[in-house]
Amino acid sequence: MINVVGLGYIGLPTALMFAAHGVEVVGTDYNRELVDTLNAGRTTFEEDGLDELFQQAIKSGIQFSHEYQKTDLYIVAVPTPYDKASKKVDAGYVAKAVENVMEVCPKGATIVVESTVSPGTIDRHVRPVIEAKGFVIGQDIHLAHAPERIIPGNMVYELKHNSRTVGADCREIGEKIKTLYSSFCEGEIVVTDIRTAEMTK
Repeated sequence: MINVVGLGYIGLPTALMFAAHGVEVVGTDYNRELVDTLNAGRTTFEEDGLDELFQQAIKSGIQFSHEYQKTDLYIVAVPTPYDKASKKVDAGYVAKAVENVMEVCPKGATIVVESTVSPGTIDRHVRPVIEAKGFVIGQDIHLAHAPERIIPGNMVYELKHNSRTVGADCREIGEKIKTLYSSFCEGEIVVTDIRTAEMTK
């Protein structure tokens, strides 16, 4: 099972796509109204093909929750607002989401940051959160970055057909994540290191 964290414009289509292609998925978001809407059988924004994808995912058993799940794989797809004043991407939501994941995840779990981040963000904002909880990255927790590459208006098509990059500290984890995304992604998936993956976005 995977826990997709953040059910907004990127996280929701991603969670639905995984579920519709046979992956067991629980989507988590702190916004209770959003989660309640999804559990009531309604999507939270309009997008070509999204309602059909939603129905496929529902039939496949996708679940939506306010709470983080205990599982072996997390995909973090929370917002990263751009601060015009500092001209930097705000990684605060990503860091907080990872911190919350650390409260429930078992040792050996993999955390995939899918949110758009600037180069160096994983090193500056994500690794310290994990290490502060006493986890050894690469041993207790595995870390990867698979930046989303879709544009509103054509999300469902682009999720399936766009090429993408998976960055990981070790090749084995990168290949594992590649296999996961290959469940629905028909584009080329390149496995590399995390810093390179950050640069490709």
